[in-house]
Amino acid sequence: MMAITHAAIAAAGTSLVLGTSDVLPMVLAVVGSQLPDLDSTQSVIGQVCFPVASWLEDHYPHRSVTHSLIATGVLSVLSMVVGYLVTRNIWAYIALPLGHLLACFADTFTRQGVQLFWPEPVWCISVSNPRRRLMTGGPGSIGFWHWRWACWCWAAGWLAMVALRGRSASL
Repeated sequence: MMAITHAAIAAAGTSLVLGTSDVLPMVLAVVGSQLPDLDSTQSVIGQVCFPVASWLEDHYPHRSVTHSLIATGVLSVLSMVVGYLVTRNIWAYIALPLGHLLACFADTFTRQGVQLFWPEPVWCISVSNPRRRLMTGGPGSIGFWHWRWACWCWAAGWLAMVALRGRSASL
């Protein structure tokens, strides 16, 4: 899936699970959603962290170690420790591994799937029919963004209308 799709799924899922739309958890969820693709130099995070991505790409296949539950567990421990040391509030920092987990789960709907139980060589794929699986950058992924854009435009128009009504009522 594309980075923007991972970010949207992670932000929406984290907001739903944690019951918040605060900035810190949303940013951490979006960052966490990009971390699984650190094993590819073609991804956004792989280009930003090129030396690490290049090393991972040379040593592990795409969607293996970084898309695993082990990686989510390591991120969980690191995130909780940092959250406790920085703010004494670990709840906001749960968003990082949650974003990672949601991105990994989203990738199970793609044609390749993921090695969720790495180092076991089992590929987890959510849809059994290969023709119904999503293709990265394909119509399913891009169609999702057309739908999101339409919803955003509707919401912005509705909010503008409410704001204008409130302004004219107070004049």
